[in-house]
Amino acid sequence: MQDEILDSLPSADLKVYAVWFNMFSTDSRESWPRDLLTDPRALHFWDEGRIVGRWYGGHPDYGTFEEDGVLWDAWLLYGPEALWSDRPSHLVGWGYTIAGKRDELRRSLAPLVLPSEAAVLRPRQPARAAPAP
Repeated sequence: MQDEILDSLPSADLKVYAVWFNMFSTDSRESWPRDLLTDPRALHFWDEGRIVGRWYGGHPDYGTFEEDGVLWDAWLLYGPEALWSDRPSHLVGWGYTIAGKRDELRRSLAPLVLPSEAAVLRPRQPARAAPAP
């Protein structure tokens, strides 16, 4: 998402909160891919207890998850008017998995950026084969 979205919107007023935690035995704080999301608008958090993932996994608005009821490898998009009290407000969209739902992320983000910026968020079309002669 760094190169497909954030790099293509360098002046967009966005805040990215990346919450990392271990879901597999190979996951650890020491091995998390720090070079995967380097945009200065991104803040990274390590959630040892999976508190954030468990909170979202326990709310039916975000689906049901087999891995201990934890939402992970997902994106959540909130509008600029979002408030964070007992539960976050103004959810614009969400998707699981991040890579699998990237086009939904693009569509959900487009209304939140300037029209000139939204053009770069159009989902990419798969290459078409040349017609047979």
